Amino acid sequence: MLRVLSRTNVGLSILRKTFPITTSAVATHQLTNHHLTCTHQNQRVSTQRHQLTTATYSPNGEHAASTFTIDNKSETIDILFDDNTSSRYPFVWLRDNCPCDECFDKSSLQRKILVDDFDVDVIARDAKMDSEKMTIYWTDGHMSEYPINWLRNYKFPQVTDHIQELKVSYWGSEMTKDKLLTFSFQDLMNDDDALYSWMVSLHTHGINLVTDMGTERDASLKLTERVGHPRSTCYGIDWEVKSKPEPNNLAYTGCRLCLHNDLPFYMYEPCIQLLHGIKVSDIGGESEFVDGFKVAYDLKRDDPDTFRILSTVPVGFSDQGVDEVSKSQYYIKHSKPVISLDLNGNIDKINFNQHVRGIRTDVSVDNMKSLYRAWKKFNTTLYKQENLISFKIQQGEAVCFNNIRTLHGRAEFLVPAGNAVPRHLHGNYIDWDSIYSRIRVIARNKNIFF
Repeated sequence: MLRVLSRTNVGLSILRKTFPITTSAVATHQLTNHHLTCTHQNQRVSTQRHQLTTATYSPNGEHAASTFTIDNKSETIDILFDDNTSSRYPFVWLRDNCPCDECFDKSSLQRKILVDDFDVDVIARDAKMDSEKMTIYWTDGHMSEYPINWLRNYKFPQVTDHIQELKVSYWGSEMTKDKLLTFSFQDLMNDDDALYSWMVSLHTHGINLVTDMGTERDASLKLTERVGHPRSTCYGIDWEVKSKPEPNNLAYTGCRLCLHNDLPFYMYEPCIQLLHGIKVSDIGGESEFVDGFKVAYDLKRDDPDTFRILSTVPVGFSDQGVDEVSKSQYYIKHSKPVISLDLNGNIDKINFNQHVRGIRTDVSVDNMKSLYRAWKKFNTTLYKQENLISFKIQQGEAVCFNNIRTLHGRAEFLVPAGNAVPRHLHGNYIDWDSIYSRIRVIARNKNIFF
């Protein structure tokens, strides 16, 4: 039986004809009664409507086919695959993504076509398909071959990145420590399935727990390097969170730390933070965590005026000191809204840190109090009982969390006389670029997605 993909509202009859299947099992798509002026660069393509003939392809004599239709009016090729899925492919996209050696470098996996030489008005002059590939002859004189599986993988409408399809779940005080997804350090170091689940959990929940890490200070770095590169900042590639004389950060004291995101004074702030427990304080020092995305969406629903201020008015953040690695002075500052939105208006980042909020602001004198009220409202909502979880990070375990989503704080703890160290955490950062890259590699290798 012949199967043809037809265009709606084309206003042109399509001839249907079955061609004999040759031993090479090729279905050929022919154009008749056509006039094409080949173009290059600034020349123009003129195309009269044409009659289309389409044949089904039946490999090995089986009654199953991938069929296609060329439509020069919409400048697309429509393919109906033998599993009854279908897709339209724009001419210009197909030509741009030709996988041949002339157009694509297989060593670097980068496109070789130059924009200067590319004809955006290119037309498919002819095409044929067999069980392995589709071959297209273009009006610019080029021939392209596309593997069928490649065409299936890039069906339209396309998902730019399968990471976008990963689930995001919001949480409040019901996410007690015993309900956090927990992973074994040894499993993460030796099992890609466990590593994949750990990384996806950071995307989904923005927080999880790793156990059996011991007290070696490089354990969190080893886990980070299993994924990619640690993020270096003005505090180095890793740091010790413990009390010390003349601290360059309030984290290195025993005082209470308000709920905050780390280092919002960077244009591109660190993404994932790992806090590894080396020593636990006897009195105080509980860690606090809040899902900032949940709080922001709650405000959007319950107090849209506050949400509008927090998502549109830039707030300045700054930090000064001596770089831990270069030993040179630094002065870093950047302004951004407390709630950053992506291009679709979804919450993308939370930028909230009372301790490093700058003095200068772009807000007018008349609007200043409104900004402070919104800042205060956000802080009050963070500390609502329904949003906050609190627990001590035990020796040999690490809390891993999304620094641009999950806010963290700390209860005050007693620093004994003589500045003994009652509480000691080791920390480092890793960016989403490294984590998402590793997720994609594992997913591709295991055919989860690619």
